[in-house]
Amino acid sequence: MTQYYLGVDVGASFIRIGVVNVNGEIIDKVKVPMPQEGDEDTVANIIIKGARENLGKYLPSISAVGIGSIGPLDLKTGNVLIAPNLRWRVKRFRLYAPLRRGLGLPIVIGNDAMASVWGEYLFGQGAGRNNVVYVTLSTGIGMGVVVDGHLLVGKDGNAHEMGHAVVDIESDLQCGCGGYGHLEAIAGGGNIPKSARWYLEKRYRGQMSELALMVKEGKATTPDLFNGFKRGDPFAVEFIDYVLKAIAAGVANVINAYDPEVVILGGSIFLNNVDVIMNGLNKYVKRYVANRMPEITGTRFGDDIGIIGAAALALRVPESLKPFIESQEKSQ
Repeated sequence: MTQYYLGVDVGASFIRIGVVNVNGEIIDKVKVPMPQEGDEDTVANIIIKGARENLGKYLPSISAVGIGSIGPLDLKTGNVLIAPNLRWRVKRFRLYAPLRRGLGLPIVIGNDAMASVWGEYLFGQGAGRNNVVYVTLSTGIGMGVVVDGHLLVGKDGNAHEMGHAVVDIESDLQCGCGGYGHLEAIAGGGNIPKSARWYLEKRYRGQMSELALMVKEGKATTPDLFNGFKRGDPFAVEFIDYVLKAIAAGVANVINAYDPEVVILGGSIFLNNVDVIMNGLNKYVKRYVANRMPEITGTRFGDDIGIIGAAALALRVPESLKPFIESQEKSQ
Protein backbone atom coordinates (compact mmCIF):
# COMPACT_ATOMS: atom_id res chain seq x y z
CA MET A 1 0.00 0.00 0.00
CA THR A 2 1.23 3.50 -0.88
CA GLN A 3 2.24 5.48 2.20
CA TYR A 4 0.98 9.04 2.62
CA TYR A 5 1.05 11.75 5.28
CA LEU A 6 -1.53 14.40 6.02
CA GLY A 7 -0.09 17.92 6.25
CA VAL A 8 -2.20 20.66 7.84
CA ASP A 9 -1.25 24.34 7.68
CA VAL A 10 -3.29 26.31 10.26
CA GLY A 11 -3.05 30.01 9.39
CA ALA A 12 -4.88 33.09 10.61
CA SER A 13 -6.75 33.39 7.30
CA PHE A 14 -6.93 29.83 5.94
CA ILE A 15 -6.54 26.20 6.96
CA ARG A 16 -4.85 24.15 4.23
CA ILE A 17 -4.94 20.35 4.31
CA GLY A 18 -2.98 18.14 1.93
CA VAL A 19 -2.00 14.56 1.26
CA VAL A 20 1.79 14.28 0.83
CA ASN A 21 3.89 11.33 -0.32
CA VAL A 22 7.27 10.24 1.04
CA ASN A 23 9.06 12.46 -1.50
CA GLY A 24 7.38 15.61 -0.20
CA GLU A 25 4.98 15.89 -3.15
CA ILE A 26 1.38 16.97 -2.67
CA ILE A 27 -1.09 14.44 -4.11
CA ASP A 28 -4.31 16.30 -3.24
CA LYS A 29 -5.30 19.26 -1.08
CA VAL A 30 -8.13 21.45 0.18
CA LYS A 31 -8.21 25.05 1.43
CA VAL A 32 -10.78 26.25 3.99
CA PRO A 33 -11.24 29.86 5.22
CA MET A 34 -10.65 30.40 8.93
CA PRO A 35 -14.07 31.33 10.38
CA GLN A 36 -14.62 34.76 11.92
CA GLU A 37 -15.46 33.22 15.30
CA GLY A 38 -15.15 29.86 17.02
CA ASP A 39 -14.47 27.90 20.19
CA GLU A 40 -11.55 25.80 21.41
CA ASP A 41 -12.41 22.85 19.14
CA THR A 42 -13.44 24.73 15.98
CA VAL A 43 -10.06 24.40 14.24
CA ALA A 44 -9.75 20.70 15.00
CA ASN A 45 -13.30 20.08 13.78
CA ILE A 46 -12.59 21.89 10.51
CA ILE A 47 -9.49 19.73 9.97
CA ILE A 48 -11.38 16.50 10.73
CA LYS A 49 -14.27 17.46 8.45
CA GLY A 50 -11.98 18.59 5.64
CA ALA A 51 -9.93 15.41 5.80
CA ARG A 52 -12.95 13.12 5.83
CA GLU A 53 -15.10 14.88 3.26
CA ASN A 54 -12.48 16.03 0.76
CA LEU A 55 -9.57 13.63 1.22
CA GLY A 56 -11.35 10.62 2.69
CA LYS A 57 -10.26 8.19 -0.01
CA TYR A 58 -6.65 8.64 1.12
CA LEU A 59 -7.24 8.18 4.87
CA PRO A 60 -6.68 4.40 4.89
CA SER A 61 -3.18 5.06 3.49
CA ILE A 62 -2.31 7.94 5.87
CA SER A 63 0.47 6.97 8.32
CA ALA A 64 0.44 10.12 10.46
CA VAL A 65 -0.74 13.72 10.56
CA GLY A 66 1.55 16.75 10.81
CA ILE A 67 0.22 20.12 11.96
CA GLY A 68 1.95 23.46 11.43
CA SER A 69 -0.03 26.08 13.36
CA ILE A 70 -0.07 29.73 14.21
CA GLY A 71 0.96 30.26 17.82
CA PRO A 72 2.35 30.73 20.41
CA LEU A 73 1.95 27.08 21.36
CA ASP A 74 1.92 24.95 24.47
CA LEU A 75 3.46 21.82 22.99
CA LYS A 76 3.21 19.93 26.28
CA THR A 77 -0.56 19.78 25.75
CA GLY A 78 -0.66 20.30 21.98
CA ASN A 79 -2.73 23.49 22.23
CA VAL A 80 -2.45 27.02 20.86
CA LEU A 81 -2.20 29.41 23.81
CA ILE A 82 -3.07 32.59 21.96
CA ALA A 83 -3.08 33.51 18.27
CA PRO A 84 -2.68 37.32 18.10
CA ASN A 85 -3.72 37.49 14.42
CA LEU A 86 -6.91 35.49 14.87
CA ARG A 87 -10.05 37.65 14.92
CA TRP A 88 -11.81 35.56 17.56
CA ARG A 89 -12.67 36.90 21.00
CA VAL A 90 -11.13 33.81 22.63
CA LYS A 91 -7.94 33.02 20.72
CA ARG A 92 -6.94 29.78 22.46
CA PHE A 93 -7.75 26.49 20.76
CA ARG A 94 -7.00 22.78 21.14
CA LEU A 95 -5.32 20.60 18.54
CA TYR A 96 -3.78 17.37 19.79
CA ALA A 97 -6.53 15.74 21.85
CA PRO A 98 -9.50 16.33 19.49
CA LEU A 99 -7.46 15.43 16.39
CA ARG A 100 -6.05 12.27 17.97
CA ARG A 101 -9.57 11.15 18.82
CA GLY A 102 -11.21 12.39 15.64
CA LEU A 103 -8.72 10.99 13.13
CA GLY A 104 -7.34 8.04 15.10
CA LEU A 105 -3.84 8.67 13.71
CA PRO A 106 -0.50 9.74 15.21
CA ILE A 107 -0.37 13.55 15.46
CA VAL A 108 2.78 15.70 15.33
CA ILE A 109 2.38 19.42 16.06
CA GLY A 110 4.70 22.36 15.55
CA ASN A 111 4.57 26.06 14.86
CA ASP A 112 3.84 26.84 11.19
CA ALA A 113 7.27 28.33 10.50
CA MET A 114 8.93 25.49 12.42
CA ALA A 115 7.13 23.05 10.15
CA SER A 116 8.09 25.00 7.04
CA VAL A 117 11.78 25.05 7.88
CA TRP A 118 11.66 21.28 8.44
CA GLY A 119 10.00 20.87 5.03
CA GLU A 120 12.66 23.01 3.40
CA TYR A 121 15.37 21.08 5.26
CA LEU A 122 14.08 17.73 3.99
CA PHE A 123 12.73 18.58 0.53
CA GLY A 124 13.41 22.18 -0.47
CA GLN A 125 16.06 24.89 -0.60
CA GLY A 126 17.62 23.59 2.60
CA ALA A 127 18.11 20.00 1.42
CA GLY A 128 21.72 18.91 1.89
CA ARG A 129 22.43 21.73 4.37
CA ASN A 130 22.56 21.53 8.15
CA ASN A 131 21.84 25.16 9.05
CA VAL A 132 18.62 26.56 7.62
CA VAL A 133 16.27 29.45 8.44
CA TYR A 134 12.75 29.86 7.05
CA VAL A 135 10.91 33.18 7.35
CA THR A 136 7.20 33.50 6.60
CA LEU A 137 5.94 36.98 5.78
CA SER A 138 2.18 36.58 5.81
CA THR A 139 -0.73 37.79 7.98
CA GLY A 140 1.81 37.40 10.75
CA ILE A 141 5.57 36.86 10.69
CA GLY A 142 7.21 33.63 11.82
CA MET A 143 10.62 32.02 11.63
CA GLY A 144 11.83 28.44 11.90
CA VAL A 145 15.43 27.41 12.49
CA VAL A 146 17.49 24.27 11.98
CA VAL A 147 20.98 24.39 13.54
CA ASP A 148 23.44 21.54 12.91
CA GLY A 149 20.55 19.40 11.69
CA HIS A 150 18.60 20.01 14.90
CA LEU A 151 15.16 21.65 14.77
CA LEU A 152 14.93 24.36 17.42
CA VAL A 153 11.80 24.00 19.55
CA GLY A 154 12.26 25.60 22.99
CA LYS A 155 10.62 24.79 26.33
CA ASP A 156 7.05 25.35 25.06
CA GLY A 157 7.53 25.13 21.29
CA ASN A 158 8.13 28.84 20.71
CA ALA A 159 11.89 29.13 20.23
CA HIS A 160 11.29 30.67 16.82
CA GLU A 161 8.96 33.60 17.63
CA MET A 162 11.22 36.12 15.92
CA GLY A 163 8.16 37.87 14.52
CA HIS A 164 8.08 39.41 17.97
CA ALA A 165 11.70 40.55 17.85
CA VAL A 166 12.03 44.23 18.70
CA VAL A 167 13.27 46.04 15.58
CA ASP A 168 12.31 49.62 16.52
CA ILE A 169 12.99 50.48 20.17
CA GLU A 170 11.48 53.97 19.80
CA SER A 171 8.16 52.76 18.40
CA ASP A 172 4.97 53.04 20.43
CA LEU A 173 3.11 50.91 17.87
CA GLN A 174 1.60 48.03 19.83
CA CYS A 175 1.69 44.46 18.56
CA GLY A 176 -1.28 42.10 18.84
CA CYS A 177 0.64 40.25 21.57
CA GLY A 178 0.82 43.45 23.64
CA GLY A 179 4.48 44.33 23.06
CA TYR A 180 5.93 47.37 21.28
CA GLY A 181 8.31 47.81 18.37
CA HIS A 182 7.85 44.22 17.19
CA LEU A 183 8.64 43.16 13.63
CA GLU A 184 5.15 41.68 13.23
CA ALA A 185 3.46 44.90 14.37
CA ILE A 186 5.35 46.84 11.69
CA ALA A 187 5.49 44.39 8.79
CA GLY A 188 2.91 41.64 9.33
CA GLY A 189 0.36 41.68 6.51
CA GLY A 190 -2.53 41.93 8.95
CA ASN A 191 -0.89 44.90 10.67
CA ILE A 192 0.55 46.93 7.77
CA PRO A 193 -2.51 49.22 7.36
CA LYS A 194 -2.39 50.07 11.09
CA SER A 195 1.39 50.42 10.92
CA ALA A 196 1.04 52.78 7.93
CA ARG A 197 -1.44 54.98 9.79
CA TRP A 198 0.87 55.11 12.80
CA TYR A 199 3.82 56.02 10.55
CA LEU A 200 1.77 58.75 8.82
CA GLU A 201 0.79 60.32 12.14
CA LYS A 202 4.11 59.97 13.98
CA ARG A 203 6.93 60.14 11.43
CA TYR A 204 5.89 61.18 7.94
CA ARG A 205 6.60 64.78 6.96
CA GLY A 206 6.32 64.50 3.20
CA GLN A 207 3.71 65.18 0.54
CA MET A 208 0.12 64.12 1.35
CA SER A 209 -0.72 61.95 -1.65
CA GLU A 210 -4.11 60.42 -2.38
CA LEU A 211 -2.83 57.16 -0.89
CA ALA A 212 -1.69 58.96 2.26
CA LEU A 213 -5.22 60.35 2.66
CA MET A 214 -6.61 56.82 2.25
CA VAL A 215 -4.26 55.68 5.01
CA LYS A 216 -5.39 58.53 7.25
CA GLU A 217 -9.04 57.54 6.73
CA GLY A 218 -8.28 53.86 7.39
CA LYS A 219 -9.17 52.83 3.83
CA ALA A 220 -5.78 51.67 2.51
CA THR A 221 -5.02 47.94 2.33
CA THR A 222 -1.68 46.16 2.39
CA PRO A 223 -1.78 45.60 -1.42
CA ASP A 224 -2.59 49.32 -1.86
CA LEU A 225 0.60 50.25 -0.02
CA PHE A 226 2.86 47.84 -1.91
CA ASN A 227 1.31 48.89 -5.23
CA GLY A 228 1.84 52.53 -4.24
CA PHE A 229 5.50 51.78 -3.57
CA LYS A 230 5.85 50.17 -7.01
CA ARG A 231 4.37 53.20 -8.79
CA GLY A 232 6.39 55.71 -6.74
CA ASP A 233 3.77 57.20 -4.41
CA PRO A 234 5.81 59.39 -2.01
CA PHE A 235 4.19 58.14 1.19
CA ALA A 236 4.28 54.48 0.14
CA VAL A 237 7.93 54.74 -0.92
CA GLU A 238 8.95 56.06 2.51
CA PHE A 239 6.70 53.77 4.53
CA ILE A 240 7.46 50.52 2.68
CA ASP A 241 11.15 51.37 2.91
CA TYR A 242 10.65 51.48 6.70
CA VAL A 243 8.92 48.09 6.52
CA LEU A 244 11.80 46.66 4.46
CA LYS A 245 14.35 47.89 6.99
CA ALA A 246 12.36 46.23 9.77
CA ILE A 247 12.21 42.93 7.87
CA ALA A 248 15.94 43.16 7.13
CA ALA A 249 16.68 43.77 10.81
CA GLY A 250 14.61 40.73 11.79
CA VAL A 251 16.37 38.52 9.25
CA ALA A 252 19.75 39.88 10.37
CA ASN A 253 18.95 39.05 14.01
CA VAL A 254 18.42 35.42 13.02
CA ILE A 255 21.58 35.35 10.89
CA ASN A 256 23.60 36.75 13.77
CA ALA A 257 22.06 34.33 16.27
CA TYR A 258 22.13 31.08 14.28
CA ASP A 259 24.66 31.48 11.44
CA PRO A 260 22.59 29.69 8.76
CA GLU A 261 23.79 28.57 5.36
CA VAL A 262 20.53 29.70 3.75
CA VAL A 263 17.58 31.93 4.66
CA ILE A 264 14.39 30.97 2.80
CA LEU A 265 11.39 33.28 2.57
CA GLY A 266 7.73 32.51 1.96
CA GLY A 267 4.25 33.65 2.94
CA SER A 268 1.66 35.69 1.05
CA ILE A 269 3.30 39.09 1.59
CA PHE A 270 6.59 37.79 0.22
CA LEU A 271 5.07 35.78 -2.63
CA ASN A 272 3.00 38.76 -3.82
CA ASN A 273 5.95 41.19 -3.62
CA VAL A 274 9.02 39.08 -4.30
CA ASP A 275 11.06 41.72 -6.15
CA VAL A 276 10.29 44.50 -3.64
CA ILE A 277 11.23 42.41 -0.61
CA MET A 278 14.29 40.75 -2.13
CA ASN A 279 15.59 44.14 -3.29
CA GLY A 280 15.04 45.50 0.23
CA LEU A 281 16.87 42.59 1.85
CA ASN A 282 19.75 42.85 -0.61
CA LYS A 283 19.96 46.56 0.19
CA TYR A 284 19.67 46.50 3.99
CA VAL A 285 20.53 43.13 5.57
CA LYS A 286 24.30 43.54 5.26
CA ARG A 287 24.26 46.74 7.34
CA TYR A 288 22.89 44.75 10.32
CA VAL A 289 24.81 41.45 9.99
CA ALA A 290 27.98 40.49 11.86
CA ASN A 291 28.32 36.92 10.53
CA ARG A 292 29.30 35.90 7.03
CA MET A 293 26.27 36.38 4.80
CA PRO A 294 24.26 33.28 3.90
CA GLU A 295 22.29 32.72 0.72
CA ILE A 296 18.89 34.46 0.85
CA THR A 297 16.22 33.03 -1.42
CA GLY A 298 12.51 32.28 -1.74
CA THR A 299 10.71 28.99 -1.27
CA ARG A 300 10.01 27.11 -4.48
CA PHE A 301 6.85 25.58 -2.98
CA GLY A 302 4.78 28.78 -2.87
CA ASP A 303 1.73 28.54 -0.58
CA ASP A 304 2.19 24.76 -0.44
CA ILE A 305 5.22 24.97 1.85
CA GLY A 306 2.93 24.99 4.91
CA ILE A 307 1.34 21.68 3.92
CA ILE A 308 4.66 20.10 2.89
CA GLY A 309 6.38 21.28 6.05
CA ALA A 310 3.60 20.01 8.31
CA ALA A 311 3.67 16.61 6.60
CA ALA A 312 7.47 16.57 6.94
CA LEU A 313 7.12 16.78 10.74
CA ALA A 314 5.12 13.55 10.67
CA LEU A 315 7.17 11.87 7.96
CA ARG A 316 10.47 12.28 9.84
CA VAL A 317 9.67 13.35 13.38
CA PRO A 318 12.42 15.68 14.67
CA GLU A 319 14.12 14.36 17.81
CA SER A 320 13.40 17.67 19.54
CA LEU A 321 9.63 17.12 19.17
CA LYS A 322 9.47 13.54 20.47
CA PRO A 323 9.35 14.43 24.21
CA PHE A 324 6.40 16.75 23.53
CA ILE A 325 4.48 14.00 21.74
CA GLU A 326 4.88 11.80 24.82
CA SER A 327 3.65 14.65 27.00
CA GLN A 328 0.64 15.25 24.76
CA GLU A 329 -0.36 11.58 25.00
CA LYS A 330 -0.23 11.75 28.81
CA SER A 331 -2.22 15.01 28.97
CA GLN A 332 -5.27 13.66 27.13
